[in-house]
Amino acid sequence: IVFLLLLPYSISAMEAGHASMPADVGVEWLNSKGSWAFYLAVLVFARALVAAVLTIWPGGDPTLAWSIVNIGHSLVTFFAFHWVKGNPFPTFFSMTSPEVDKYTWWEQIDHRWQNTPSRKFCRVVVVVLYLLALDSSPWDLVKLQFANLIAFTVAFVAKFPAMDGVRIFGINK
Repeated sequence: IVFLLLLPYSISAMEAGHASMPADVGVEWLNSKGSWAFYLAVLVFARALVAAVLTIWPGGDPTLAWSIVNIGHSLVTFFAFHWVKGNPFPTFFSMTSPEVDKYTWWEQIDHRWQNTPSRKFCRVVVVVLYLLALDSSPWDLVKLQFANLIAFTVAFVAKFPAMDGVRIFGINK
């Protein structure tokens, strides 16, 4: 009998079968325990994979691995975090409301609060990747250094608090 009395409460309190499930797991994953370590591990794995491919590729130079990871990371995160509106990582358990469909992922994290640990982590990752690419790439490849600078600038400026909700030239309104 107690079970039947508590059943409506337990069903309404649980989201997707877990009582502590956030409102939108596609946005809140960055605040999860271990998510930063996983993010960094993916970047290190990507760098190792790129270096391995460049090692066996005829004429490939493994010193370019951090540059490729930096530019690739900037392209992927700009598109997924700052361009796609709504939830860029939809799951079966995502419970997004229609009002968040007008915001990018970056604008949705931490309820649009600025300078939170998660946002600072994302900014630091961009800076560290750029510094690694800058340090490991040969200086005589000026075009590569310029590409690294452009990738860094685009990814870093998009994460400024002043850019929250800004659509440059009305693009992606």
